Amino acid sequence: MKNNKFYFSTGEFAKLNRINKRTLHYYDEIGLFSPKYKTENGYRYYTVFQAVQLELITTLRKMGLSIEEIIRYQESPSDASFGEMIAEKIDLIDKSILELQGTKRFLRQKADKLALSLTAKHGKIDLVTLPQQPVFLSAPISGAYDDSDFAVAAEFSLRLKSIFGLHDNFGSRIMTENILNGNYQAYDRFFAYGRPDQETCDEVRPAGTFLRIFCVGGWENLAEIYKTICAYVQENQLELFGYAYEEGLNEMVLADRGDYITMITVACRKAPP
Repeated sequence: MKNNKFYFSTGEFAKLNRINKRTLHYYDEIGLFSPKYKTENGYRYYTVFQAVQLELITTLRKMGLSIEEIIRYQESPSDASFGEMIAEKIDLIDKSILELQGTKRFLRQKADKLALSLTAKHGKIDLVTLPQQPVFLSAPISGAYDDSDFAVAAEFSLRLKSIFGLHDNFGSRIMTENILNGNYQAYDRFFAYGRPDQETCDEVRPAGTFLRIFCVGGWENLAEIYKTICAYVQENQLELFGYAYEEGLNEMVLADRGDYITMITVACRKAPP
């Protein structure tokens, strides 16, 4: 073998291309990528020009092609087949990115809610300023949580999955007029918040000042919480308007029903004199 300085041993070639030496041996054994020369005593030698071929193989592997697919391509390479293969894998990568972004959003929503749940105290009221929020709504419900309401919930869940893929849980809403009249079970629809950049939604919850209050325990405790809200707004010369939005914070980590945390968010403003 002439001009030994232009050839690299397996170890040298592996180091040059940042690949494991054993991987090169494996690729040679299966016929995927072999050295330019092999000596009688079994030593392998690669040329610098083979780095391009190896880079293509590693790139195709990162794209998700199997070794069998790469071998088949190398047996009959062409611009057309390579272009089709690249286009297909780009589409798959784009879909994977969207799925990962959706998973990240889902986990972020759960993390944010769990962080809120750690600060929750039963009956504690905070005044918060919130931005406008896209909202998706179910079909009307009776608020009795009977079979018809559960059917609406199932249909709504499927709709949300078709829009978002993975999606945080949805909640219920109730008109503030019903709260003030003591009709604490008069829910009108299930709701789910959209992303801030949502282009389409059923309605938008306006930005403004909201009361945020937590209910710890079962739903039977919600009436007490709504009475607390009514007393608070009267004492502080506020008025409620729009809807109260109920959402669970800790379903995924719930060990006991008594630990369930519901967060209620309801718009408020200064009452007229």
